[in-house]
Amino acid sequence: MGWIFADTLLVLVVIFLATQTGGAVQKPPAPRATPTTTATPKPVTRGVDSGFVCFRVTTNPALLTGSPSPQRDEHLKAIERQVGDRLAQPDLKGRRAGVVLSFGVAEQPQVGVARANAFNAEILPRLGAFATRDDHGPVANRAFWGGNPKAGKSDGVITVNVYPLLETGQEPLAGPPPEDC
Repeated sequence: MGWIFADTLLVLVVIFLATQTGGAVQKPPAPRATPTTTATPKPVTRGVDSGFVCFRVTTNPALLTGSPSPQRDEHLKAIERQVGDRLAQPDLKGRRAGVVLSFGVAEQPQVGVARANAFNAEILPRLGAFATRDDHGPVANRAFWGGNPKAGKSDGVITVNVYPLLETGQEPLAGPPPEDC
């Protein structure tokens, strides 16, 4: 008895499909001339370079992480000049940072990270467009412990790894960083 309902349903589906006519064929609208405007091209960011530039910054850790004072302000300006001189070199000149990793050298990991955090908080905002995103926020940055002091990496040194943005007309960095950081 169930087969009668199934057959009836099948007949109704066939009749329904047979009575459908389909929609009218529409012609696409005729193309219209649109005015063109020429805009000044803005640099297009293609991403962050997988290579990085590494450099060291000498600091006085007590002043870098200390309380506000005229001596601290002068020291921060001196650090800013060190970094600015390095950013003027050919491998970073005219580039913007995509990511900045800072490594604070100290006997204790927490102290090294605190120094690197102080560097990121105090120095990166002073670097203008180099360390600022298009939305005017700070560039991506992270602080790490740079290990114990040793020859070439004295207590208070901040090792900085900059991964630059690749923007229009800029090539990826070539080869490994020239300086052993």
